Amino acid sequence: MSDSSIIVVGATGLIGSAVCETLQRGGHSVIAVDSRNYAQHAGAKAGVLVNCNGNSYRYKAAENPRWDFDASVLSVERTLFDFDVERYLFISTIDVYNDTADPAHNHESASIDPSRLHPYGFHKWLAERLVERFAKQPLVLRTGTAIGPGVKKGPLFDLMHRQALHMSPDSELSLIDVDAIAGAVRYFIEVPPRRTILNLTGTGPARLRTLCAEFALDCNVAAGAEPVVWRYNINNDALRGLFDVGTSYEMAGKLLSGVRKS
Repeated sequence: MSDSSIIVVGATGLIGSAVCETLQRGGHSVIAVDSRNYAQHAGAKAGVLVNCNGNSYRYKAAENPRWDFDASVLSVERTLFDFDVERYLFISTIDVYNDTADPAHNHESASIDPSRLHPYGFHKWLAERLVERFAKQPLVLRTGTAIGPGVKKGPLFDLMHRQALHMSPDSELSLIDVDAIAGAVRYFIEVPPRRTILNLTGTGPARLRTLCAEFALDCNVAAGAEPVVWRYNINNDALRGLFDVGTSYEMAGKLLSGVRKS
């Protein structure tokens, strides 16, 4: 590389802040970019850009698809042309798959029908296509639900804070700790993979009802949310062929172990 610095866009978010910390701890020079200093850094050159930005609220995409398009598609388009980089890593989502419950149909080369996607997944899918078309040496990392000590939303956050779930406790989720995401990003910067798309999430699903029982947590459900059952079981065979990754259940347990009901 002609430039050893790394630009991290979305540097103050849950994933972005973990990526910055891990890279800096590993001795990398990081240019941390967020909405407040984006204009200041536009035009910067770097060896790698890691894009952790974009909307992460599925319900907001449904409520306001146009806003989500701006947040998750146009924001990516801008980074592709506002920075001069030799490699581009994009944090996407497993919600780009039509079938999130069957590992046989959500591996990286699985066929995707964009017309059947939720607006959230559709816009991430569109952003991926922009990255593949315009980025130099692109790598798309499709992550599961990110969790960690700084999490501010989602079902595990609700359990931790004794709030009602907005889905059935029978929901099964694909989870990934932000430290695991950050470690993978560092690994792929230092040892570039040969593929351009990779599922980055824990092995197997974590069932909310099982977590509630294991960690003695209340499984209260918001009115009308009981029929809402999410099923995720994502194929991460390619990831596990590169390095060890824990299970979704283990990562959830790490987060919830300190909040057992007294």
